[in-house]
Amino acid sequence: MDRNLREKAKRLAELPYSVEVAKDETTDGEPVYLARIPELEGCIAQGETIEQAVEDLHQAKIDYIQSLLEDGLPVPKPALRATRTISSSSVTVTLSNRPKEIGGSNQEKPSRLYEAALLTS
Repeated sequence: MDRNLREKAKRLAELPYSVEVAKDETTDGEPVYLARIPELEGCIAQGETIEQAVEDLHQAKIDYIQSLLEDGLPVPKPALRATRTISSSSVTVTLSNRPKEIGGSNQEKPSRLYEAALLTS
């Protein structure tokens, strides 16, 4: 494993990628949460809770980006800026347009697109 590529993948994984979480169930009927990053096609994870699925997705995102770097492929940029707030009973995700240039001096302030909450029981 190339240590430099791993470190670069970790830095790129910190970009504000959007995350989608869906509740599903296993073949045994047990609840499970599936998390994915739409910009990184095929980058998915699962967990018994939303938090677990998102945490596992972060590791999958690093691995996914590293594999792109190893193959000399471009790493897709985030399409949206996502802010996630978690409480004991709900997860609120606020999405907004990302600036035209990430890290540039000519950035526009993101505008809020919508807010969604997923209640847990």
